[in-house]
Amino acid sequence: MSELIASGDIEVVPGDPPVPIAVWRVADVDVRWGHRRADALSPRLAALLVGVHTRTGDTIVSVGHDLALAGAAGAGGRSYRSVAHPDQLAGLDQAAGTVALIVLPWPLADQPGGMRRESLIAMFGACRRLMSPDGCTIVALAGLPPDQTFVEHSSALIPAAHQAGLGWLQHIVAITAPIVGQRITWRTAPADPAMLRTAAHLTVHLDLFVFVARGGRHG
Repeated sequence: MSELIASGDIEVVPGDPPVPIAVWRVADVDVRWGHRRADALSPRLAALLVGVHTRTGDTIVSVGHDLALAGAAGAGGRSYRSVAHPDQLAGLDQAAGTVALIVLPWPLADQPGGMRRESLIAMFGACRRLMSPDGCTIVALAGLPPDQTFVEHSSALIPAAHQAGLGWLQHIVAITAPIVGQRITWRTAPADPAMLRTAAHLTVHLDLFVFVARGGRHG
């Protein structure tokens, strides 16, 4: 898919309405930072998500403690909280309606095959209750076992989020893309198709699904 995006053949994915695709280029050195799960955020990617989707004083919540996200939150004057499992999101009642950004790594370490539909709806429902009116929930999809596919997970996640009152706002594809003649950078940044067409090869690092409240400021 990243090759199709770079060629300009795909700019949106099907939806009601169609969902725009954004490509963020992640430097190879950024992707290899530390010893961590494949779906954990790199420092620069975390900083970009925090900068785009939150403001100073906002609250950020993640499932699983993400060092990069915690660091970006602290550096930007945001509050950061984490829970070990989606089931514990419901225990953050005191933060209901105030959370600007929720990050869910997917699939879960203890449930690599995903969740039953009822559990997915309950998970997204808990996110919906925590989110501020202009907040968002981001599912970071990466590190799938060889016998699983992107479509298998996305076709379960997106309808469940919709049923819980969330709309799919954007699909962000974080890729590594070595550019001929260009020194490696330390940044994560949005990339345009013209630049990507000069890439030696493209490798998807993370697919990020951005969900917002339906009927809210974004939905």
